[in-house]
Amino acid sequence: MKNLKLFFWAIFIQVFILNNIQLSGYINPYYYVIFIFAIPSKNSSAQTLFFSFLIGFVIDLFSYSYGVHAFASVLIGYLKILWVRKGNSMKDSEEEFEIRILSINQFLIFSFYLVFIHHFTLFALDQFNFNQFFSILKVTLTSTMFTVLLLLIHKLFSIQKT
Repeated sequence: MKNLKLFFWAIFIQVFILNNIQLSGYINPYYYVIFIFAIPSKNSSAQTLFFSFLIGFVIDLFSYSYGVHAFASVLIGYLKILWVRKGNSMKDSEEEFEIRILSINQFLIFSFYLVFIHHFTLFALDQFNFNQFFSILKVTLTSTMFTVLLLLIHKLFSIQKT
């Protein structure tokens, strides 16, 4: 139920607020990735990939993009699965991976890497031009920083609630 609320909340924030704000052309925040990060690790890999695809597909529908959000979302959903497996194998425990229990440092590292990959994939597929590599990298870095800031604010508010 909590994840269903987050699903609709992330879509609402992305579609009706963030997609309608022009931030100098170099900042395109994609807050909806918080839903992918919040998918419980107890879900199967197939469920994680399906929910990642679903939110990306819905964002594609509202953004009139042609599958780039779905592709980038499935990619980071898959990378999250690998990250969780690697982390659990190193700890030798059955402890569930949840973003709400990560320290701020762990959360920043986790979110920065996955958001950077998401954004770079998204912008590279959207531009699809090697001549624009540095432009894509610039937009990726600025958008990643802003998105991670939004995700950090989300995490800080979710700590307050629990």
